Amino acid sequence: MKKMITLIMLTFVMMICLVACGDDDTQDVDKNNEQEESNLEGEGQKDDDIDEKSETTDDEETSNVGFDVESDDQLDLGIGDTGTFDTTLGTYEVTLVSAKLEDNIDGASSELDRFILLDLTVKNTSDEEQKVEDLLHSLEVTDYLDGSGFSDASEHFDSIEKMSGVIAPGEEMSGQFVTFVYDADEYYFRKDPGNVAAGSSNQVIWLIKASEIEN
Repeated sequence: MKKMITLIMLTFVMMICLVACGDDDTQDVDKNNEQEESNLEGEGQKDDDIDEKSETTDDEETSNVGFDVESDDQLDLGIGDTGTFDTTLGTYEVTLVSAKLEDNIDGASSELDRFILLDLTVKNTSDEEQKVEDLLHSLEVTDYLDGSGFSDASEHFDSIEKMSGVIAPGEEMSGQFVTFVYDADEYYFRKDPGNVAAGSSNQVIWLIKASEIEN
């Protein structure tokens, strides 16, 4: 009788152990499944992030596509000549009517050797209105083509006929451009080379010989 009771108790204990082991295995399987699902979700999120970054990069590349300049460079213009600009702002023409060197303007001396005063006519050849200040902003004078130049300073002088405002399509505006220069035999009126190198415009250069300049 005692042996029978002992056998029943052992059997009962073994059943409990088997059930417990089964529960542990089930929990392990559930944990593994949850981990795999989490990993898959994470990989899916990474793929989404990569796709979003790719789309952003594609958009940026599209927005940075270079501007196609259709007009040729004009590198040997002189006083009286008209230069044609093809830029991201639109198309326009600039005529260098005359040039003059000044020692003083409105009682002020040049920050360099002298002032150079240019009479210009700007014509809007595009289909939309253009601010003349934007068109003149990247123009400069230098006595050394490989060096930097000096931009318009007409806004600082009351006696200078500064150009400002909007030019309608087909219309033109005349005024003056003034800046500082060193004494030199030749000067160059041009588009800022950095602007040209960026692909936003063709290059236009006027050669101004000191012998041709009014004093």
